[in-house]
Amino acid sequence: MSVAQLRSSAPTADPVADQVVAGRGLIKRFSSVTVLHGVDITFHPGRIHTLMGENGAGKSTLFKVLSGIHQPDGGAIELGGAPTVLRSPRAAQAHGIYLVPQEPALLGELSVYENMSLGHLPTTGGLLNRVDWGRARSEAQAVLDTLGLNLDPALKAKDLSIAQQQLVECAKALLRGCRTILFDEPTSPLTVREVDFLFGVMDGLRGEGYTLGFISHRMDEVLQISDEISVLRDGRLVETLERPGFDRKRLVDQMVGRDVTVSRRRAAQAAPLSVVAPVLEVRGLCSEPAFRNVSFQVRPGEVLGLAGLVGAGRTEIAEAIFGVRAKSGAVTLKGQDIAHSSVQDIIRQGLVYVPEDRARHGAILPMSLAQNISSGSLDAVRHRLGFLDLAAERRVAVRLIERFGVRSYSPEQPIRTLSGGNQQKVVLAKWMNTNPSVAILDEPTRGVDVGAKEEIYELIEGLARDGLAVVVISSDLEELIRLSDRVLALYEGDVVAELSGDDITADKVGRAFLGSHDHAPDTHAPDANTPDTQPHGRISA
Repeated sequence: MSVAQLRSSAPTADPVADQVVAGRGLIKRFSSVTVLHGVDITFHPGRIHTLMGENGAGKSTLFKVLSGIHQPDGGAIELGGAPTVLRSPRAAQAHGIYLVPQEPALLGELSVYENMSLGHLPTTGGLLNRVDWGRARSEAQAVLDTLGLNLDPALKAKDLSIAQQQLVECAKALLRGCRTILFDEPTSPLTVREVDFLFGVMDGLRGEGYTLGFISHRMDEVLQISDEISVLRDGRLVETLERPGFDRKRLVDQMVGRDVTVSRRRAAQAAPLSVVAPVLEVRGLCSEPAFRNVSFQVRPGEVLGLAGLVGAGRTEIAEAIFGVRAKSGAVTLKGQDIAHSSVQDIIRQGLVYVPEDRARHGAILPMSLAQNISSGSLDAVRHRLGFLDLAAERRVAVRLIERFGVRSYSPEQPIRTLSGGNQQKVVLAKWMNTNPSVAILDEPTRGVDVGAKEEIYELIEGLARDGLAVVVISSDLEELIRLSDRVLALYEGDVVAELSGDDITADKVGRAFLGSHDHAPDTHAPDANTPDTQPHGRISA
């Protein structure tokens, strides 16, 4: 069954075929802050129109207005040239517009096909008119097969990887028969192979005349897939370019309003790190089958990078150190054994872990910035009578919001209303408020734009200069080169190389995490089957 055939059997949507979707003078305010300033933009059938801009530029807000999640405070939405009011996501879907969110929103305890059919459940008709679960499953299976997703629709969503959940979100759009699909950073949790798969799906939809919007911070992806690129800055449309007139430097400069030059390495330490006593020591750490016999030290003021393919054991090592994964071996923090300590004790002793998935494990999205920041150290804002001192909580939040450069209009603002980069800064602020000695940062700039990345890099470097020992797990080679004093390369659960100083190059780190035992520079042309290990690439399975 083709995508076109699927459309004819869609259960609810009755959109205008190949319609042009446009925003005319769109204005959106949150409280006293204007997020969109009179944006004019058009999405055409058979084209992929990408939005670029720094975190907080208004990209996601624009998509949420076009998909009925937010109502505009000015301007109009036009579908096929006719002004249209979209009062809810359901209304937008009835007009054929679906938003694939940045973070998957599946219900973990429901199956894949239940999630896909939720809100649009087919019924048997007749007097009883019950839910037709068999039809729901078969329709979901047809969409998954059409997209080439090898998934059992009866699997529970909680058992899927983040990448699989994101692809199921894409499948939901097709099941509803939507002709306009807006992708809000869908590639941020995906590996290179999964990105290629998704782009293949998008290319097929483009070929069938679908209207596609796309947001990504990965420049190479944008240049690869886009027909048009619109740049937003501070809620205003700056420029729209069409292929083949894309220019990488021009796009970046338009995004941030200034020239951006990423430094290659951190400034050298004032004193050699080798003479400083380690604050974290890991010896013979094992958690089969994820990793085995891992040993390393981290010193105050040092940034240690962990490099490796997805599945090499990087995150599992962090989880074992932090006490959320069973393991054997020794872990000492400031000379004290923490191998068998609880997570709460580990935090109290000065070690924190910022996980990769901030929406599920880092931030409490319905709560305010102040509540999120204080959640890691409630004792510091607790009144002597036992209840929370809200004034103290707010003072702490104001101080850290300023220190970490969080773009917000109030400490009481719900964190879910912030951009991804600003959410990440709040999560960092929350854990830095505990005054840790060691911080493990897992993919600290996932889903963050080029300007915000540099801000986070500067924050990490500033924390290291203040004496914090930092472990950075990253799939971005440029990031590891940019930040690390040393890099440990992991291959299939084993540490295969330790690199430092001038040896931290894309070639040497890449060869190490691919399992090579020869870390000398490669003077030969790369083999066509060798995965990309250039500085702008990502490390993936």
